[in-house]
Amino acid sequence: MVRKIAVVLVIVSSVGLLVTLGYANAQVVDPAVKACLEKSIGLKAAKRIVAAKKLTKAQTAQVARCKSTSGSGGGTSDSTSGSTNSTGTSAAGMVSLNYGLLAYIGSQQAGLGNIADPALLQVGGTLRMFFKNGNEPQIPIAGFDNKIHSYISTDNGKTWTLESGVRIDVTSPVTVRAAESGGYEAWGWVSSGGDAMTRFTSATGSDFIKGAGNVINASACKSADGVAAGFLGDPQVVKVASGYLAYAHDLAATGKAPFKRHMCSLTSTDGSTWVLDTSKTLALQSDIQTNPETYRNSSGVIEQILAIDQVDPTTKLRSGMQLRTSTNDGVSWTELSELSFFAADPDRLDLSNGDSLLAFGGFDQQKGGLLGVAKKISTAYKASRTESDMQTVVWTISGASQADIKIKNLCLNSDLTASIKFATSGSNITATYTAAVGGHGNSCVYALIGSEQAIK
Repeated sequence: MVRKIAVVLVIVSSVGLLVTLGYANAQVVDPAVKACLEKSIGLKAAKRIVAAKKLTKAQTAQVARCKSTSGSGGGTSDSTSGSTNSTGTSAAGMVSLNYGLLAYIGSQQAGLGNIADPALLQVGGTLRMFFKNGNEPQIPIAGFDNKIHSYISTDNGKTWTLESGVRIDVTSPVTVRAAESGGYEAWGWVSSGGDAMTRFTSATGSDFIKGAGNVINASACKSADGVAAGFLGDPQVVKVASGYLAYAHDLAATGKAPFKRHMCSLTSTDGSTWVLDTSKTLALQSDIQTNPETYRNSSGVIEQILAIDQVDPTTKLRSGMQLRTSTNDGVSWTELSELSFFAADPDRLDLSNGDSLLAFGGFDQQKGGLLGVAKKISTAYKASRTESDMQTVVWTISGASQADIKIKNLCLNSDLTASIKFATSGSNITATYTAAVGGHGNSCVYALIGSEQAIK
């Protein structure tokens, strides 16, 4: 699992602007929004927005973000978003926390290798979480075989038990789903004179049998800079009227940072023979860091969740994963919107009891991988996260007391709360984590808030 930092272009709708500044045909910008722009993107870029006759999509996104965090807009401002701290600055980047952590498993907890790439499936009252039991060249983790193994849960994802044996005899990560005709189906890459997109089937959702597939030449799928895709990550597959639709991201880190790995689309009429559909390529001026999720939810809407690793270079604010949806089998998509937390390798599943789960991964540089499961919830908590040099993290949290806040390294199964520096910022709480000298960075460090374990 490759980790790179990038900036994402987030497209949002146009916003209303309030007070005219002294430019001919210029934008109308509220002073608080202007101040936020100057702080977040720099004085010159802010002046260009104010002076522009028409905003670009990127500029519109920047204005919208500042508008939402400054409390401007002519309506009633949110008492937590953009709240003022003791020095009079705004708590920018705060989002509602809408996922609560249910469970997590680290590589070292079960004697496995680098566990990664979760894929969820419900079979009756049992949940199965498939994962790749891989290796990692950076660290000497034993116990791997590079095959697909599984955990099961009988309490809707709260606790998990490791199953013995290999579930799918393939060395790539997989996507799994219940087949409309009965039974279950999965897809992964099989080396056969190239990487073949291969279908596996199972009557029980346990032991999968290899079926047909074909080699995909992804070179026609190009990044925003025109760089051809190399080898593709695990394909995420949904059933559509014409057959199947799949997306996989370019695993090859081509060119120089910031990388702009993109997402390629594949289609199939039978689930076994696949063709590249370049008309559906998603190529951003940013890096799609890990495998995206493509999932048809219980309402029939296709969700696509992208692990776009966005840390603003000026404010150090980290965005959560990005979501877009489609109601017409992927013909068109909504604009990207932000989820409340960031993680690698997302995977969605709506349960028969109405719960909505999101599985995810993580990675610690010395201890290996993470399998996590979160549940969609509704809370009054809001939070932002800033990062600096992979060593320092600051959360600003509203709607909670200090006693409600726990800081944990999930990969290490370690509670860090006692070492966290807490402070008040107006009605908000700030929590600062600093990695120890020679520590493990911050990629697996999360804030968990309240009994809901709201995750940021």
